[in-house]
Amino acid sequence: MKKVATAKEMKQIDTLATNSYGIEGLKLMENAGTGIVKALQRRFYDFSSKQVLIFCGKGNNGGDGLVVARLLFNMKIPVTIFLLERRVNLKGDAAINAELAFNLGIDIIELGEANLHFLEHHLENCDIVIDALFGTGLTRPVSGTYKQTIDKINQSKKHVTAIDIPSGLDSDTGMLMGDCIHADLTLVLALFKQSHLLFPAAELMGELELIDIEIPPELVDSEGLEVQVTEESDLRAWFPQRSADSHKGDYGHVLVIAGSKGKGGAAGLTSLAALRMGCGLVTLALPESCQKAFELHPLEVMTVPAPETDVGTFALSAKNVLFNHSRGMSAVAIGPGLSTEPETVQLLRELLPIIDCPLIIDADAVNALAQSPDTISQLKTDTILTPHPKEMSRVMGVETSKILEKRIEFARKFAHDHSVIIVLKGAATVISQPNGITTINTTGNPGMATAGSGDILTGIIASLVAQGFSTPKAAIAGTYLHGLSGDIFAQKESQASLIAGDLLRTLPETMKRILH
Repeated sequence: MKKVATAKEMKQIDTLATNSYGIEGLKLMENAGTGIVKALQRRFYDFSSKQVLIFCGKGNNGGDGLVVARLLFNMKIPVTIFLLERRVNLKGDAAINAELAFNLGIDIIELGEANLHFLEHHLENCDIVIDALFGTGLTRPVSGTYKQTIDKINQSKKHVTAIDIPSGLDSDTGMLMGDCIHADLTLVLALFKQSHLLFPAAELMGELELIDIEIPPELVDSEGLEVQVTEESDLRAWFPQRSADSHKGDYGHVLVIAGSKGKGGAAGLTSLAALRMGCGLVTLALPESCQKAFELHPLEVMTVPAPETDVGTFALSAKNVLFNHSRGMSAVAIGPGLSTEPETVQLLRELLPIIDCPLIIDADAVNALAQSPDTISQLKTDTILTPHPKEMSRVMGVETSKILEKRIEFARKFAHDHSVIIVLKGAATVISQPNGITTINTTGNPGMATAGSGDILTGIIASLVAQGFSTPKAAIAGTYLHGLSGDIFAQKESQASLIAGDLLRTLPETMKRILH
């Protein structure tokens, strides 16, 4: 796992690097500049012939840009600095690097309202723009000369490399603070920040590359950062080698409680996903009128008929049947296609708290919890909820727009308050544990915004739990594999044509990539 920092955490790490390890801020700034220049050299063929414009603010991000300007100048690369503050007003390490640049004779233009008209000519004749205006330090909407400068840079359509994060973004939430640089490449200093991974910011980053500025790893570890991002290598270490003399019972038994009249497909997708992910057995409990359709297809799934309402949903009288079948199961996946029929909702209120094995709660089962907040507090600790933002808003009683603005904050709060694992679905799915550890998922694409995709995820996670994964690892790995399957399919075919069944068909290739 790679650690992810908030702006406050990153500032604390920088401070400790100086105070506890004796690494001066100027040295860190020099390391950043050196790493940035090396990255640019790797990216651009015949870099020495490029005309570079560097836009610098007054803080440390601007200081990084000033170091880059000096290093490029010493390499005989044509470089111009646009300083959006008076040079005499700069402070600290940024001021020192500005003085060095000035003494070397680097072209420095102090940009303001009076000379903004010069900017278009320079942009027209440059090859590369480097954004060093704000970095993680922005705390209010962009305005004035900064706003106009960002607008002109975006309009120029030139290649833009952002230092740390594109200017105009909230480093922690990924939300836009007014106008924002649209980067082609973002060179991330030391650690990923939350905005690198969360939308809408993630769409404005371009390609991401992590730059080592030589902060000691033990310092980062000592800070107890609670947000992380999954890497493929993590998953490889989590999957055990299968024994040659193993049998289906060794890989767990999943009970899927899903479906209703007209929504049997959700039940089928969840069940098949659990099998495809590698569990040994799947039993699907359905309303009795739906069960007949599943007797011969899919052949690999066992079925259980349960009492139903007049409209073809689970009846309250199904409680004992479902509870008895949950006994001895390795995991229970519940919710896809259940409906919000009042009697079915009442069934869920009574059934969910008494199931003893690990629970994966999705879709209409999440909606049922929203109507019965007291039920949430009765859930067992090995419980995973997989809501999308609108379902999360219902459960928490918070507007969906607020959930989207602060996905990590709300997911962490709910997981902590109710001792459950939250898989808050969407672009950059957020997985939060009761202890505060939160993982941001980086796989998946817009083609997965299709009916049944969430049902597949529920089946995958349940299967991993059944095979012996801890619930946190199952949620993290399942989300990653689900998204990776979508990415593999989209790369071969297209995002637009992707349907949930394609995720099922691609899972074997996904697992081959992970395991081999």
